[in-house]
Amino acid sequence: MIVEYESKPTFVHRLDPRVKLVWMVCVILVSVAWTHPLYLAALGLSVVAFGLVAKTPWAKLKGVASFMLVVAAIICLIQGATYSVNSVTLRDPERVLFHLVPGWVPGVNPLIPVRVGGFVYGIAMSLKIFIVLLAVAIFGYATSPSEMVQVIARIPFIPYQVGFVLSTAWKFVPVVQVQMRTLMDAHRSRGVDFEQGTFPQRVKKTSAIVLPLFANSLTMADTMALAMEARAFGHSKRFTFIRPYTMSTGDWAVLIASLGVAIACIVLMVTSRLGAI
Repeated sequence: MIVEYESKPTFVHRLDPRVKLVWMVCVILVSVAWTHPLYLAALGLSVVAFGLVAKTPWAKLKGVASFMLVVAAIICLIQGATYSVNSVTLRDPERVLFHLVPGWVPGVNPLIPVRVGGFVYGIAMSLKIFIVLLAVAIFGYATSPSEMVQVIARIPFIPYQVGFVLSTAWKFVPVVQVQMRTLMDAHRSRGVDFEQGTFPQRVKKTSAIVLPLFANSLTMADTMALAMEARAFGHSKRFTFIRPYTMSTGDWAVLIASLGVAIACIVLMVTSRLGAI
């Protein structure tokens, strides 16, 4: 769910990038700690609210969201079919919802039961994935690659080259997506229909896109390497930042709220199982 950065005059965009990074990490930690679907749904709604403040272009996430719905359905079925008694503590976790092989099939008894406990646990696992991807997408949309480099470069014991590599990879994904859409449109103009045909035929059609896309990616990487060498990237160990970061009142408020809520949620989860199924 990575969305290309856009500069907008929103509260989230104006936040210190270090605060946005802490917010994203806190969301991920809480989503990993919790296993109850209702608590995870509430966390997801809070992330959506944060994205609304940032004016996130939700339309750009429809394709990935549709794919993730299919993945979520598969996860729920697998978890329901492989239910473990120790996974959840519901009132009747072993109750069978349905069978993957129904009994109305002639000559076949009902097989592979999907139980309530495993199905609910699968919903929780799916929500975790959605929340993490959504938080990462909002962070990438509201934080410029240059800010990411400066944030990572400020972390002790981490070379600034690491920040450059991560930010470049982050920026590289939308460029590859644009090139892929351009190649697909070019093939469609020649009468190629990627949605029709058998599976081998569709794979063959897709290979006509993958090969030039891979070649273009290598060309861009080689051009970037030449530009870095021309500017003597990595020669000097001493460097300065384009702009210093200063924390405002809003930055401190979001930082304290993110850390406070995350710590409280994890502590309550460990001590009183709040947020667990």
